[in-house]
Amino acid sequence: MFAVTKDAEIRLVDTVGSIADESISWRAVYFRFDQLLEQYRSEYQIQIAVNLLNDLLAANQGGVFVCADQTILLVCRNVTKSQLDKAIFQLRYLFMDDPLAYDTNGDENSNFCRIFDLGVEYAEFYQLCRKKLSQSTKAEQNTESTATRTIPAQEMRAENSSRTFTPTRLAHVEHDLNKADLSRVFRRQSICAVSPDYDIRKVFDEYYIHIAHLRQMLHTDADLFSNRWLFRYLTQILDERMLDMLIMSPTRYFDSPVSLNFNVETILSKKFKEFDSAIKPVNKSSVVIELHIGDVFCDISAYITARSLLQNLGYKVCLDGLTTMSIMQIDRERLGFDLVKLQWNADLEADLSTEENQSIIHAISNCGAKRVILCRCDTRQAVNYGQAMGINLFQGRFLDKLIDPKQRVEN
Repeated sequence: MFAVTKDAEIRLVDTVGSIADESISWRAVYFRFDQLLEQYRSEYQIQIAVNLLNDLLAANQGGVFVCADQTILLVCRNVTKSQLDKAIFQLRYLFMDDPLAYDTNGDENSNFCRIFDLGVEYAEFYQLCRKKLSQSTKAEQNTESTATRTIPAQEMRAENSSRTFTPTRLAHVEHDLNKADLSRVFRRQSICAVSPDYDIRKVFDEYYIHIAHLRQMLHTDADLFSNRWLFRYLTQILDERMLDMLIMSPTRYFDSPVSLNFNVETILSKKFKEFDSAIKPVNKSSVVIELHIGDVFCDISAYITARSLLQNLGYKVCLDGLTTMSIMQIDRERLGFDLVKLQWNADLEADLSTEENQSIIHAISNCGAKRVILCRCDTRQAVNYGQAMGINLFQGRFLDKLIDPKQRVEN
């Protein structure tokens, strides 16, 4: 058991994100200590609460996270109900004189805390953690906009030398994302059908934000990929900005078939409804919405809702982010995807008779070879391999050069 009192929201999102695949063995408790009376909310009393949790659950794997608003979130693996009940009782006793612990009749106040069984309530708890992160970055932005902060030279050097996220750095990046001219990093890359004699036919174009160029434009040395859960948080801001661009000029971007990569949460947002209203019904059947595999399996019920919504509106849906390992684990038809994207792996052996390649061929066949797009094809070898596997849809820099040898902007 560990405790985090600095940058807790970032560590919380990171930790909860990392346990998504094994959430059935985890529980969490959300202590609403931001609702304590001021006299019971001192750093000293909050630290006592943290120490109690650490002592009671020392043998368990997990963490105690003290957020900026003084709420405490406990995340713990293989913890029994009796262990949690004992910990909650001791913390109630610690704050027994505060009405948050017990009401005027002496009964337990249910608002004191909430227990989450992450095996069934993971998505809801992860959203709570994301909300905490969002609140902390907004608070950081508000603090900096209302007061000039003098930063000691030593702290400034430490901040600049680190490429990882801190609340201050995340607040800066979020602010800059909302102000940036994304048209400068807006890219399109073709998905093409390639015949055995290399007759190339463009099927549709993917619109996307070039993250490496975005980082250069923002003049930040923060590694936007250092934490995939924080990166996912930032991509939701990018989703909204991208939707704004598309809404403003629908005829410019939808004059031919396209694909767009969004988060599941974005599909269920009001902004997407606004976007859908701006698209002519006749154009929707030529729009592919890509959803990343990590996002899909983070909350499968939300995905099913989003997929049904998209397909009922007339869009096609593509599963993005498949590797040669994960394609063997998914059932495209059962999940309801129209297409899937498989990432080219240059480490694969050219000999198709190997056990690994035979397994991949079988998985591609199960998906339907004509519904598989082999992406990240930077060499002829990748296309040749895909064709040998039965694939005829490709995406990557090698195709970019064949389509336009004089292309200056690199995807």
